Amino acid sequence: MKRSILVSLLALGLAGCAETASSSTGSATPATAQSTSGYAYEPMASPPPEPRKEDAPKLASKEVWVPGYYQPVAGTWVWHQGEVRESKEGYVLIPAATHEQNGRFVFSPPRWRRSDLAAQSKQ
Repeated sequence: MKRSILVSLLALGLAGCAETASSSTGSATPATAQSTSGYAYEPMASPPPEPRKEDAPKLASKEVWVPGYYQPVAGTWVWHQGEVRESKEGYVLIPAATHEQNGRFVFSPPRWRRSDLAAQSKQ
């Protein structure tokens, strides 16, 4: 009982306003992947569910929409609702992504990247 409450609180704390995906689970292995934000996310055995459809609100001139995404929490995919953030001058927002690596699915959270570096990577 105490563990399930702790896992629920951890999921809410890491994912903000979150909802657990009921169809996909990860593995019980302790392997982790290091993200660019410094947080480690467990590689998952299955891909995340299809993203939910969200309507982006009208944005002010210095705002950016961060689309919603599934992120791994305690061996399951948890939905993180899209949100409006203040833009950062000289930076572009890289949305959350999941890629396959060695048969596992690795999550990268949304992050800011310097505009000059983002332009270089597209060349």
